Amino acid sequence: MTERLDMILAKDGEGEFRLWACRGAGKGCARNEFRRQRKPCTDCVGPLDEKLTLAEVTDLLKRGDA
Repeated sequence: MTERLDMILAKDGEGEFRLWACRGAGKGCARNEFRRQRKPCTDCVGPLDEKLTLAEVTDLLKRGDA
């Protein structure tokens, strides 16, 4: 079974595009469930370091470090 990792690409406060990881249903808010343009919320993790791989981000979310 593959796990789902939802990513959000949005501008930060300085106008630069940054990447956030969404915790998903039941672990975050339902804010992005039906939106066409998703935005990070307080339950999202990020902005993420550009050097992280998707596997490392998934591991962070599983461990709860993020």
